[in-house]
Amino acid sequence: MNETQITEVLLKAKRTLSLNEVCERTGLSHENAKHLLAACAEQGLIVSPRQGKYCHPDVMKLTLCRARSSQNAPTFARPLDGSNDFYLDMPNEQAFDGDLVFVRQTQGGEKRRGTLAQIVRRGHDVLTGTLYIEKAAPPRKRHRSKGRPRYMPEDINLALLPDRRFPSQAVVTGDLMGARQGDMCAFEVIRWPLKGVQMIVRVRQVFGMEDDLGAHLSALCALHNISEEFSPDTLAEAAELGCDPRPSDTNGRLDLRGETIFTLDGADAQDFDDAVSLKSLDDGWELGVHIADVSHYVRPGSALDADARERGTSVYLPGRTIPMLPEALCNCLCSLMPERDRLTMSAIMTLDKSLSIKKLQIRESVIRSKARLTYEDVNEMFAGRKSTVPEALHDTLRQMNELAKKLHAQRIKQGSLELDLPEVAFTLDEGGFPTGMGTRQRGDAQRLIEEFMLMANKAVAWHAEKTGLPFPYRVHEKPDSEKLASVELMLLALNKPMKVSEQRLRAVLDAFEGTSQAAIVGELVLRAMSKARYSEKNLGHFGLAFKDYCHFTSPIRRYPDLLAHRMLRMQMQTPLSEERTLSLTQSMHALTEEASENEEQAALCEREADKLMCAAYLSNHQSEVFDATVTRFIKKGACVSLSNGCEGLVPFRDMDDIYSPDENGTLIAGKRTRRIIHLGDTIQVRCTKADIDTGDIEFCMPVEKKSAPGKAQKAEKNNKSRKSKKSR
Repeated sequence: MNETQITEVLLKAKRTLSLNEVCERTGLSHENAKHLLAACAEQGLIVSPRQGKYCHPDVMKLTLCRARSSQNAPTFARPLDGSNDFYLDMPNEQAFDGDLVFVRQTQGGEKRRGTLAQIVRRGHDVLTGTLYIEKAAPPRKRHRSKGRPRYMPEDINLALLPDRRFPSQAVVTGDLMGARQGDMCAFEVIRWPLKGVQMIVRVRQVFGMEDDLGAHLSALCALHNISEEFSPDTLAEAAELGCDPRPSDTNGRLDLRGETIFTLDGADAQDFDDAVSLKSLDDGWELGVHIADVSHYVRPGSALDADARERGTSVYLPGRTIPMLPEALCNCLCSLMPERDRLTMSAIMTLDKSLSIKKLQIRESVIRSKARLTYEDVNEMFAGRKSTVPEALHDTLRQMNELAKKLHAQRIKQGSLELDLPEVAFTLDEGGFPTGMGTRQRGDAQRLIEEFMLMANKAVAWHAEKTGLPFPYRVHEKPDSEKLASVELMLLALNKPMKVSEQRLRAVLDAFEGTSQAAIVGELVLRAMSKARYSEKNLGHFGLAFKDYCHFTSPIRRYPDLLAHRMLRMQMQTPLSEERTLSLTQSMHALTEEASENEEQAALCEREADKLMCAAYLSNHQSEVFDATVTRFIKKGACVSLSNGCEGLVPFRDMDDIYSPDENGTLIAGKRTRRIIHLGDTIQVRCTKADIDTGDIEFCMPVEKKSAPGKAQKAEKNNKSRKSKKSR
């Protein structure tokens, strides 16, 4: 009896069942039934309206949703079945962003409304904020007896929570763990708020003072359930593996140690998990993509695997990396260092002149990298300037660049979308404070590796689909027609009317390429598309225009890549039976859902860390005037972006005139100056607010101080009269 079968039993019953009735209908013991029902209830597969009673959600006309809220906005419930959102009414309990909830619909139509019926599982157990100790007032005279107070009032400890998705403050109870006034802490929620009842928390971890950026980064990680420490068992397993493969590990592997294989990464990269090779053939090329064989060392059921699965991905914050695997693996044993034997999983693709794959080999291999190249040096070499790239690799790199450009051109021709959104990079001092920032530049070397990795991911996914292998695919579904219609309306407002459809998104991007509105239209298109995610079903990748796609090339930093390697190895070792294939496919669903959620949390943490660092940087540059590009208009003002990647708001109250927006939200017009500001226009701004706690940034438009009307003319007139008197 599994979870699916027990939910079917409850659905057929068409009413609420007691534990005894469930046992009678399923043949399970009380203990087994209770355990299975609890697991189903935790996932939202069944409802437990009261203790010891169980029912199917459809019978009670409930919809399983994820609560979603943002700053200063009402809470919505997003159904997991993909249907329209509910506006969520919460008469008693309060649901917060990320909570898994059951909703009962109260109003239909396009703008659906529902009432919170039950909170299945909270999205956050830990919140982060600042400890505030409110000192108790001394007892008044009437509360004294013979000069002594009848009672001593106590200090009130409060948690001030900057994340506006949650209550702004909570009462802190229990041991403060040494936390002092103003310390950043992680607070464990003991009681969530009810109507008219405050939230109660206790201190779980102390990070440091609120003016310490490192404390803020640690608090962000805690808020998104990202652990910075590995378990002792994981560290012990990693230490036992050593720093080099054992001689027996290479047995039965394809020996590529004599081939010209090298790594190509950024100068500041810490893990080198992919290497490339290329041979020119008479009728095409043999392209090799060789990935560190992490799955050889991280086995199912191990502490290493448990920690890697819980994290799901490495997290990259400014000045700090939180790896998915311990340093002994990602920076040593599984790092493809030059002149060291390393175990790899190789995808060797034979391409013809039309770039079609004529032969694909996926093999366990052993390589010895010939060099550790950097993007910066290779780009210098491509530009004909002096570089440290070994002379022996110049021809191979030029051939790789030529092939990469052909692959890129073919991909674009087939409808692949490239948004090229800027990526912010920070320069930090020894204390971790940002002293400089800008956007990362991409050259031919970066695009070369990108094209080769895309090709390998595509080829491996094609192989998995062709052979029926249970597999974690990377999927990106087609955009919603309503969202495409909103893009079409915005283009009309921008005076570039175009028909927008799935097939014409590439043409939309091309039409704005090189214009001041290119980044804005890119953001519009991005918001119109669904999010890429992991799935056990091969649904294709719309953004890349690939029928088959997966993540294969980074098992050091992404758990789905590790899963992909594990499935490929399993297939190489023994043929999978039908029963085993079905079992693996069912487990793959939960694994891909979990990986998608972990990826989303990591991306949120990285974005918020970038916002925090931008605010910290601008806090030291509030007297400077910057050129800013207007990216969109909202009710409060104009959202702008600086050339260094900082983004913020220019409130209407802080502009150089009284501006009114048009109905389409594409321009604002000044009342006094008659100035018109369009989307994509450049304006001058100065920072007025840089809040490190929330990452909020606000600007103003500096107003030039002009002399009073007529003063200059009067002075000039007086000078002329004095001159005329002298001449007479």
